[in-house]
Amino acid sequence: MVTYAVHVMVRHEVYPEYVAWLKNEHINEVLALPGFISAELCLRKGGAMEASSKDVKIIYKIKDEEHLKLYMTEYAMKLREKGTDKFPGQFSAQREVWLETEKFEK
Repeated sequence: MVTYAVHVMVRHEVYPEYVAWLKNEHINEVLALPGFISAELCLRKGGAMEASSKDVKIIYKIKDEEHLKLYMTEYAMKLREKGTDKFPGQFSAQREVWLETEKFEK
């Protein structure tokens, strides 16, 4: 299983609208793609270190590297463009891919 994490810095002015878009549209659209298993939306309590923006993190679980490659080559740019078209200049995103994850539970 692959973990795909997207860390987004969103301007305070559009933060509520951006989070609503993630919850009601974007994350569901991503989860409908081949190989995507789950998503976690993480919202930081309080303000970010930078006064003009707030942090959001989305953590996706993907079946395997082949599905991640399919996402990157066939779907990623189109989905990213939807966000930049809807919220131009209002956020920045960093992405990470983790190929091995060990889960520990109580």
